[in-house]
Amino acid sequence: MSPALDEDLVQRVNDLGASPWSGTTYRHVAGSRDPLSGAGARALGGRWNVPGFSAIYLAHPSAACMAELDRLAESQNVTASDLLRATAGRTLHTIEVRALEVLDLRKEACRDQVGLDLADIVDTDRTACQAVGQAAHFLHFSGVLAPSATGIGLVLTAFESRLAAGQLTVERSEPLTDVVYRGLSESAS
Repeated sequence: MSPALDEDLVQRVNDLGASPWSGTTYRHVAGSRDPLSGAGARALGGRWNVPGFSAIYLAHPSAACMAELDRLAESQNVTASDLLRATAGRTLHTIEVRALEVLDLRKEACRDQVGLDLADIVDTDRTACQAVGQAAHFLHFSGVLAPSATGIGLVLTAFESRLAAGQLTVERSEPLTDVVYRGLSESAS
């Protein structure tokens, strides 16, 4: 069951409005999972979605995706290399995003308007971010664009039920090996 909507927050998100965003994003998934499915986030929730609605988490640039892999590994008390060597392995997908209407939280003033700061984005308690995402989803925005909790790049959370055909397209898929991981991680340096 989703938490009740904060009507004041919904109004503040509505006042910001949605902005179109297009670009190249990256996503790593276990084994042969569908890169355009938000089923995992629907079941467990994520930073910008409460359990119950599907969200597809994408990163920009590729170094941000590798930093998110590091964060995932840390949360499981393993290394990124351990995740990459797991039975199913990981696949890196390059996903093109076209004209997605998002709540754009890249600017501090926009985060302030919805009651967030960078500390909320990195906090292990995701309640504040989830409330903002829930408001954006309620308003039929297609997602949320925000700084990554890793401090590297951006995370685009696309709400699966709000996507039109062709807005997300997988352009490339490749096994995510240690060599690829190290190369992309070093590009952030």
